[in-house]
Parts: sequence; C-alpha cells; structure tokens
Amino acid sequence: MSKLLVIEKYHLLRPLKLLLLPLMFVAGLASAGVSHSTEAYQGQDWTLTNLAGETVTLSDNQGQPVILVFWATWCPYCKKLLPGIQTLHEKYAEKGLKVIAVNIREDWKPRVYWRNHEYTFGSVLEGDDVAKMYGVTGTPGLVFIDPNGKVMSVQSFSDPNHPLLEKFAEHYTKK
Repeated sequence: MSKLLVIEKYHLLRPLKLLLLPLMFVAGLASAGVSHSTEAYQGQDWTLTNLAGETVTLSDNQGQPVILVFWATWCPYCKKLLPGIQTLHEKYAEKGLKVIAVNIREDWKPRVYWRNHEYTFGSVLEGDDVAKMYGVTGTPGLVFIDPNGKVMSVQSFSDPNHPLLEKFAEHYTKK
C-alpha cells in the first residue's frame, strides 16, 4: 500500500474521530450517573401538593437531609429505583432522612400508582417547575439536599443499590 493511500485514509477518518470522541465522552458521563452540579449551592424553596391534597414545602424539612426523587409512572427506570428508595427510607427515616418523590409530566396516574404500591415515603404532584429549578430533565432524577438546604448533588441513575444513596443517608443522618 502506498504512503499516499494511507495518508488519504487517515485524512478521511480524522474528522470522524474528532466528532466521535466528544460523543463517547458525553455518553460515558451519562451512563456513569455523573452529577450535573459540580458545587453545592443553596436551593430555592418550593411548595407542592401531596397525594392527600395537603401542601408540602421544602423548607419545612430544614435541619433534615432530603432526597428528592423525580419520577413518572411510565418510567421503567423509576419502577426499578423506587423499591430501593423505599428500603433506604425504612432504614433512615427515624434517623432524620426525608425522602420525597416528585412526580412530573402526569396528573391523576400517580395517585393510582402510589395506592397500588406500598411506598411509605411522601410523594408530591405536578413537580415539573421544581424539576426545572434543579436542572432535572429526565426520570429518574435525584437531588440530594443537606440539612442546611444546600443542594449537594443532582444525579440520574436507576440502580436501587447505587452507593451514593447509602453514603448520603449515612453521612447526614443522626447516629
């Protein structure tokens, strides 16, 4: 094979490699569940309605670590994650961990779904604007908030045994 032919092939493939490299990097970050937020920041307060029609305000949980789980009934990844969130809630609720499932992109279906499952952590409705506040664009989305109201991390993963869940709960709950 002549040197000229090899050089021509290299020049044809080079733009393709330059295009694929950033795409592979972004795909790797997404599949790794890398945090969207890189630094802790003070989150905004919000009020939503729970399944019983009562108002739930984030600042009412001041002094407690909070995990917000953005979910939808049609999301298969949420269905995989929620049982693990229930287990985490059962283990750490008495130590002060607050878990709030924030339903997005639905209206009446969450009530039926919640009734058919035995989740004991709270769920609020119509959380689309709250999701936007945190930069959550898909489901499941998880927001980890420390007892002072600082957003420590915004994540997207469906593994119910993800180490971040246990680490956060253990670190911020009272022993």
